[in-house]
This record gives sequence, C-alpha cells and structure tokens, in this order.
Amino acid sequence: MSLAQSISKREHSDDLLQSNKRQQTGLTNYETKETLPLVAQLFNLIPGKECTYNISEKPITTIGRSRSCDITLNEPDISTTHCELHLIDMEVDGIHRKLINIIDKSRNGTFINGSRLVKKDCILKNGDRVVFGKTFSFLFKYVSISDLNNAESDSATAAAESKDDNTVFKKPQFSFTSSQNALKRQPRQKPSSVFDKYLIGKELGSGHYAVVKDGTNKQTGQAVAVKIFHPQQNDDQKKSKQFREETNILMRIHHPNIVNLLDSFVEPISKSQIQKYLVLEKIVDGELFERIVKKTSLRQDETKSIFKQILVGLKYLHNQNIIHRDIKPENILLNITRRTSPDQLQLGPWDEDEIDIQVKIADFGLAKFTGEMQFTNTLCGTPSYVAPEVLTKTGYTSKVDMWSAGVILYVCLCGFPPFSEQLGPPSLKEQILQAKYAFYTPYWDNIDDSILHLISHLLVLDANKRYSVDQVFEHEWLKDSTPQANVIKDMKRLQLSDGQLPKTYSEMSCL
Repeated sequence: MSLAQSISKREHSDDLLQSNKRQQTGLTNYETKETLPLVAQLFNLIPGKECTYNISEKPITTIGRSRSCDITLNEPDISTTHCELHLIDMEVDGIHRKLINIIDKSRNGTFINGSRLVKKDCILKNGDRVVFGKTFSFLFKYVSISDLNNAESDSATAAAESKDDNTVFKKPQFSFTSSQNALKRQPRQKPSSVFDKYLIGKELGSGHYAVVKDGTNKQTGQAVAVKIFHPQQNDDQKKSKQFREETNILMRIHHPNIVNLLDSFVEPISKSQIQKYLVLEKIVDGELFERIVKKTSLRQDETKSIFKQILVGLKYLHNQNIIHRDIKPENILLNITRRTSPDQLQLGPWDEDEIDIQVKIADFGLAKFTGEMQFTNTLCGTPSYVAPEVLTKTGYTSKVDMWSAGVILYVCLCGFPPFSEQLGPPSLKEQILQAKYAFYTPYWDNIDDSILHLISHLLVLDANKRYSVDQVFEHEWLKDSTPQANVIKDMKRLQLSDGQLPKTYSEMSCL
C-alpha cells in the first residue's frame, strides 16, 4: 500500500469516527459548521440509544436517512428526507416566539403524540412525543434562556474538567441530576406554555365553544380543569389584547361561590391559528342540572339554600362590574361534603348522606373571550335561560343575570323551565320576548306564595323594573326567621383545633 493510499484510508477512518461521534452525541451536520443559537432539542426515548439532537435557528432543518440531512437517522423505515422542521417567528398573545413547524415528507409517517401527521402545518409543543416510522421516538422541548445559560455553565465546567484530566473527548451525558443543579443556579421563570406547567388528561365535557379536560399541576400535583377553546385565527390583535386584560381581571377574583381561574395561556397550533386555554379550579361533584334531573325537582328549603349561594356569587361579580351572561344549571357546580358518621350534624337542608353543599358559579365572564356574535349564536343551543334584551340585542346590564336566576329558581322547584318549545305556541323566542309563563298545576300547588311573588319580580320584561341582587336579598322568602338558621351560621364560623367541623350540638356548646 502506497503512502498516499495509507493517508487516504486513515482520513476516511477519521471521518467515520467523527460521524459516529456525532450520531452518539446528537451533533448534527450543520452544528459542526455553524454556531447558530439553539431553539429546541429532540431527546431519544429508545432505551440504549439515548442521545440529544439540537435544533438551531436555521430556517429549515431536515431529518432523514440521507447523509445530506441535518439530522441523519440510519434505519430502513426512515425516508431519505423524512420530515422538515421549519423555523417560524410568530407573535402569540403579544409576545414574539420562535417556534418549530413540522412538515412530514415520509412514506412511513411522522407521528405526534400517537397521531399520524396528516396536515402539513403542525407547530410542535413542549413535551410532544415525535415518532419517525417505527424506529425512532423522541421527546421535543424548546430551549429557554435559562436552559442556554445552564448549558453554557455546564460546558464551562466540563471544559475545566477536561483540562484537568487531559481528556480529548467525552461523551456528553443527559441526566436529571445536572438539570436539577442548573435549576438551583437560575431563578424560576413563569412557564410560557400550558404544557410546561400542566399535564392535560382525559376530556371531562364539551360545549359549543370549548372542551374541558382533566389536568394536573406538574409542580404541586393539584388537580385542575383545563378549558380549551376551539381554534381561532391569529390575526386579531385587539381580541388578543382583550383576552389578556380580561383574564388578568378574572384571575384576581377569589370567592367561595365562584370557580377560581388559576391560569391562562394562548398556544399556537399553526402559522395562522391559536388556541386559548383557561386553567380552573376543579369541582368534582357535578352540576345543579344533574341534581335536578336525578331528583325531578328540589325541596323548597333545599332550593333556598342553593339559590342564596348563587345570589352571593352574583352579587360579588356584579360588584366587580362583571356580568355572567350565561347563568344556567349546567354552569352551577356543587362541592358536596359527604356524611361519614351518623352523628354528624348537617349544615343545611341537604340529603341524608350530605353534610353540606357549596355552590360554585362556573364560566363567569367567558362570553367576552369568544366575541359577542359567537356568544350570541351559542345561546341558540340553550336559550331557555336568556333574558329578552339579549335576544333583541338592545344592550343589557347585570339584570340579564337576574332574569336567568329567576328561571333557575323556577326550574329547581318544578323540574322544567318556564319557557320552552313544548309549552308553545307561541314559540320559545316569543314566550321570552313577551315574558309569557305560568305556574302550572299540580306542580306549583304546594309551593309557597312568596316564592311565586319573587319569581314574578325576576321574570320581568322591563329590565329596569326587574329585581336586582340586593332587592332579592330583601325579599321575605330569603330572610332567615328560624333559630335553626342562626345556629347553622354559627357552626360554619366555628372550627375545631384540627380543622374539622363539630359533630353535634353538645360539641358546639363545649367550644
């Protein structure tokens, strides 16, 4: 073998060695030539093949079997160019973000969180599982500023160690220990994505403009409900600004009779569309609607206790200049304290197995997030609770909530709404616009006349003559006149040292 052949063979061997090192460490072809900032990383999830692939601020990053690709994956089921990662600069919720848009180019498919990528426009999110063919499975993660600072610090430490022991090459290690140490060095930043802070699980329910899914706070373990609005175009900066302002107001609201808003996020789902997320306090004992359906109708004393809590929540919202606009039994949630011992004293006129029920108003203020027209159209699905001034679009005040409260009071006591197509003619809309309803026999024969009087002052066509929250509280039916009611109030204020409520009157007298 000639000297030239020997040198050529050695150079080829060195090239193969460097290529193998790049595959093991996740270094890509362009990273050895360019020093562009990092945007994201792919972490290989296949046991025994752990490595990290860095994605820099390059307009297009290619992944495939070809050696010309930026990230080379050498397996038969990987296409020559399997996919492209397009860097896009997108303004989301008033903030410019660099995002990765993935486009599938393969025959065997690219899968995002178990679903094959069929649309040619999908923006990757933190925590997405990306599978190429049947061979490679990756975890996708955007690189934050703190991550870059930590990486630089770790690199400096590694370089110093290399000088000490004269090591020419060390395989980088991806470990949770180093990540935890890095977190200690850097102050925590507010997560920019809902997926950074929460795990989103199964669907709990759906509506006309959103779905609600189960969620868990990754840091605290707190169970939450995540309301996910249907996608909308990302071209209305006015609406985006309004969403931020409204959620900032609502997140400052804390009241025992209102479902608390914990967080809000705006997520891009394509280059032209965004999705809004609201993270809410989770209520697990169902809706007032379900309770009415199950029991056909509610007792008068039970209705009073529930209705008073609804009014307390509405009074708080109205004092904050917030109109709910969609009060109905489906938006009244219940927190039920179950009886665990026969000698436990009930704190209200509840069922035998219940100690207390706390009412929670849900979906407050959410009409403003979806837009007036969309919200008005949504009401066409369940219009029985809508005030007449909403249907005529003549402008309305907090009195629309009082009309809806009157409908709820009616429904609780007889089991059906005062306005419906089944009661026509006239049509449902005409019934509402004329405030045409009746107290039908035998359903109302045994109901106290004072309740009928209150309903008659809530279902009033002229909003100016309709009772306000304060006027309802002054109504004779809602005034406590029995000593028992005062005892219950006192018991709610008193707590034993261990935080448990007293079980009997004798326990209370000893406090």
